Amino acid sequence: MFVIDAGLRFSQCLAVLTHDQLLAELRAQIAAKKFPQKRLAEHLRIAPARISEILKGDRRIQSQEMSLLAEWLGLSGSGGDGPFVPPNALPVASIPLLGEVPAGPWREAIRKTHQYIPAPEPGMPISAYALKVTGDSMDKIVQNGATIIVDPEDRDLFDKWLYVVRNSEGDVTFKQYRERPARLVPCSNNPEHVVVPVADREYEIVGRVILITMRPDQAALD
Repeated sequence: MFVIDAGLRFSQCLAVLTHDQLLAELRAQIAAKKFPQKRLAEHLRIAPARISEILKGDRRIQSQEMSLLAEWLGLSGSGGDGPFVPPNALPVASIPLLGEVPAGPWREAIRKTHQYIPAPEPGMPISAYALKVTGDSMDKIVQNGATIIVDPEDRDLFDKWLYVVRNSEGDVTFKQYRERPARLVPCSNNPEHVVVPVADREYEIVGRVILITMRPDQAALD
């Protein structure tokens, strides 16, 4: 969710929120005791005292904090019916953020269909959705917290491509597919993650990973 001050509108951005709209929603949710201020401060990576200053109007929400705050407040979605669109905003394409996918041991994916993110590129498949990566089994490519875009209509297997895969127990993982022999490969600096032979059991291709998005601190840099 891109968030900018009033008066600035770009046709290639998702529906934008002003500083005052964010502040009003923050005050309303704090008054309703929806979450502790300390947890929000941790999410924004600031001291808890800064939250009190923002609520009092003594400190503006900084530009690097605005999208994080919009995500926290649930303003990147509207209860599952589509992206939040404030009055007079100019909406563009968005895709659902369905939850998390482990880049590590198999486990059940967490699905949160009420959130949306701006489509990172034009022409994204209409069926595409986003997942947050958790774990370190793919940390040579992405770190924990990065976002992957999955096309569930693209399930054909090609050597070296990346996929989200589900096993027979319904658990999912994010791995690279390799051929000869067919296997799921972790791209990790952690030796605990091992290659999974595809022939050992039944697997379902959930979709191909068509794009990876991340902040600089989520990149797999030495």
